[in-house]
Amino acid sequence: MKFDIISFDLQGTLSDAAFSDEFWLETLPKLNAKYKRISLKKSKELLKNEFKKYGKYDSRYYSVKYWMKELEQNLSFEDLQKKMRNKPVFFDDTLGLIKTLQKKAKLIIISSTTRDFIDVELGEHKTYFDEVYSSLDDFNIAGKPKEIYLKIANIMKTNPARILHIGDNYEMDIENANEAGFKTFYFDRSKPRTRLIEDLKKRINDRRAYST
Repeated sequence: MKFDIISFDLQGTLSDAAFSDEFWLETLPKLNAKYKRISLKKSKELLKNEFKKYGKYDSRYYSVKYWMKELEQNLSFEDLQKKMRNKPVFFDDTLGLIKTLQKKAKLIIISSTTRDFIDVELGEHKTYFDEVYSSLDDFNIAGKPKEIYLKIANIMKTNPARILHIGDNYEMDIENANEAGFKTFYFDRSKPRTRLIEDLKKRINDRRAYST
């Protein structure tokens, strides 16, 4: 094992993004439509334009609490879940890999989503990870810029080059992590998960992994 720490993104990598997508693409637009007394179609268009304007390095892109306050909704995250069809799903196909890896390296999660989503999507699987970080809730940083990786490497007292980060967003999980000195593995969701997991196993076990 050439890595001291193996870091995972959460949504789309370890958990199904459908739960989060439903909130942002369906549940929030419905609440917005009701609050502004507009059609659901118009609400979706407005929010789509708003999020495009904000960009993925703006806290409003991730903060449920912001939107509940903005729409004057006295709803807890548990209340919101009850309005949703999709349930949090942690992918079984990565569980065996994680159980094996936790015996060889520290495992952490670096996610741009909030603790509300993280806690329900990880559920009982949280025990497999040494640390779980929400960039927004733990560091007040939106998204995953280079800065977040440097902060976490410093907290973990580990050379960034000894950390492998795995994620499905090329800019945030690969480019930004590489700029911070991390090694990376692109969990390209256009490819079959079985192939990705096999390729990941090879990358982790490759004796040249530390130097490439």
